Amino acid sequence: MDEQTDYEFVEEEFSSQFNGHTIKRILVQAKPHWPWVVGAVLLVTQVAAMDAYFTYLSKRIVDEGILERNIATVYRLLIIYGGLTIVQACAVFGFIYLSGILGERIQYDLRQKMFSHLQDLSFSYFDRTPVGWIMSRVTSDSARVGELVSWGLLDIV
Repeated sequence: MDEQTDYEFVEEEFSSQFNGHTIKRILVQAKPHWPWVVGAVLLVTQVAAMDAYFTYLSKRIVDEGILERNIATVYRLLIIYGGLTIVQACAVFGFIYLSGILGERIQYDLRQKMFSHLQDLSFSYFDRTPVGWIMSRVTSDSARVGELVSWGLLDIV
């Protein structure tokens, strides 16, 4: 027969604010993975610069080619436009790839640290706290931080 207890688990309500200290702690998680951070930032910067250049190139196609009825210029600028589109597609793939790797590596590191921390806790903690809740927090919190670092970095840039 199972032993029942009248204990009910109550989840903690966190009321701390998101501040500079929190941001610093999150960025520390990205420090060991700086090559991926630098690569992603450089590729995002390249994509942004190329987006601006595409607007200028479109202006040139209209002004120098279409309005002046210069077909050779239109073809030349369209070839440049097409080539740069391929370069930009590669850059977009690159920063998505690097951001994904960065996010997964940070999640892995956080899960390792959390698992080590859980190993140091007393048995009474596990008596009071449901294992499903612990697993849910480890999974969701590490995923949130990983996404924040990888895709939040993209949003900031």
